[in-house]
Amino acid sequence: MTLVESITGHYARLLRVVRSKGFNRDDAADIVQDAYARLTIAAERADVRNPGAFLHVTAINLIRDRGRASGLQRLAVENDAAPDEIACPAPSVERAIISRQDLAVLERALAELPPKRRAALVLYRFDNMSHAAIAQQLGLSISMVEKHVRLALDHCRLRLSEAGEVADG
Repeated sequence: MTLVESITGHYARLLRVVRSKGFNRDDAADIVQDAYARLTIAAERADVRNPGAFLHVTAINLIRDRGRASGLQRLAVENDAAPDEIACPAPSVERAIISRQDLAVLERALAELPPKRRAALVLYRFDNMSHAAIAQQLGLSISMVEKHVRLALDHCRLRLSEAGEVADG
């Protein structure tokens, strides 16, 4: 089943959920569209196992983000604060660039790992699976899964450390 086939039918339900949170039709449609755009981006990077759940969680997070943004605007109006006097909750441009660079280092580090080691780490860190569940899925012992996860994390830390030394030097 393709991604498009798996998300057909979610739009109307998601739109109802967003509208139930007090958004008008246009704003709700914008939020749902943003959720679909984020799903498309995520699906390009990794396998999205449950697109419907991904869309729902993303829409809820977007609703929260809008709530925070409107709260900051309301605070500014209430306090007559100038826009530049209100702290932005978003990371600084420098922090965002550093994070993107770290992400690129980690992606390369993951690509360097043997397949079972990479799978063990991804299942543990991103899918929140227990060592026992990973062992069963990969056909390994629990101690081997623990070893794979530990070595994978060590490898990622090493690559991040090396990248930091290159940037500093």
